[in-house]
Amino acid sequence: MSANPQSNTANLAHFSDIPEVRANPAPSKQASHQDALKRRAIEDAVRQKRRTRHWSAVGRQSLLGVLGCLIFLAIWEVGPRLIPGINLNMFPPPSRVAGVFAEMTWGTGEIWPHIAASLQRALWGFLLGSSLGVIAGVLTGHFATLRHLSDPVLHGLRAIPSIAIVPLAIVWFGLGDLSKVMLIAWGAFFPVWINTFFGVRDISPAYLRSAASLGTRPIAIALQVALPAALPFVFAGLRQATSVSFVVLVAAELVGSEKGLGYLISFAHLVFRVDIMFVGLIYLGAVGFVADQLFAWLLHRMFPWYGAEAKR
Repeated sequence: MSANPQSNTANLAHFSDIPEVRANPAPSKQASHQDALKRRAIEDAVRQKRRTRHWSAVGRQSLLGVLGCLIFLAIWEVGPRLIPGINLNMFPPPSRVAGVFAEMTWGTGEIWPHIAASLQRALWGFLLGSSLGVIAGVLTGHFATLRHLSDPVLHGLRAIPSIAIVPLAIVWFGLGDLSKVMLIAWGAFFPVWINTFFGVRDISPAYLRSAASLGTRPIAIALQVALPAALPFVFAGLRQATSVSFVVLVAAELVGSEKGLGYLISFAHLVFRVDIMFVGLIYLGAVGFVADQLFAWLLHRMFPWYGAEAKR
C-alpha cells in the first residue's frame, strides 16, 4: 500500500513548526578551569578572613595581658612608696628588683652557677623518676597480680608529701647532690606512674586479645601494645612531673646546698635581701615555664600525631 504524498508533506510542515531542541554542549576545559580558579579564590578569601580574625583576637588578648602586667607593676611600684609604714627593703619595688636582676645576670653573673646546678639536679631526678614511673605503670596496669600486690604500698607512699622525705633523704644519701636527685625522682615518679597505670589499665581489650591470638608473649604485649596505646596518658604524666620536679627541687635545695636557686632564696632570706629572693623566684618561674614549653615542643616534633597534647 502506497503512502499519500500530500499527507506526508503536511506532517513535515507540522513538525517544522516545533522549535528545535538541542542538547547543551559540554563545558569546555577552559570554563572548568575558570570555575576551579573562582572556587579556589573564594576558599582562599575565607581562609584569609578566618586567619585575620584569629590573629586579631590573639593580638587583643596579648595586648590585654601586657596591659594587665603593666598595671600590676605600676601598683607595685607606687604602692609601697605611698603607704606609710612600709619598709622598702622588706617590700622592694620592681625598679629595685630589676636593678638587682640586671646586676646578677649581666654584671657579676653570679646567678648562672645557681641555675646550672638546679637544672642538673632537676634533669637527673626527672629522668630517674619518670623512667621508673613508666616501668611501674606498665607492669601494674597490665598484670593484675602485680597490681594487687603493689597497690597498698604505692598508694600509701604516694600520700606522703615529698617535703616530708627531706630529712630521711639527708640521713640516707647525705648532704650532696645525690639526696636532691633522689628527692626529685621521688616527686616525679608518682605522677608518671599513676597516669601510665590508668592508661595501660583502660586500653581496649580487643588490642590485647588480638595480640594474644597471634602468639605474642605477655611481656611483649605490655611493651609493644599496652605502652603505645597508653602514650597520651604517659605524656600527660611526664608533663605534670616536670612541674613537680621544680617544686621538690626548691625544697631539696633549702637544706645542705651550696648552689642552686633554692639555696639562693634561702640565703637571701637569712640576710634579709628580699630583692635577691625575688630574683631567685623570677628565675625559678622562668626556668619552669621554659622547661614546660620545651617539653611540649619536643613532644610535637617527635610525635606529630599527638596533636591534643602538643597544642595544649
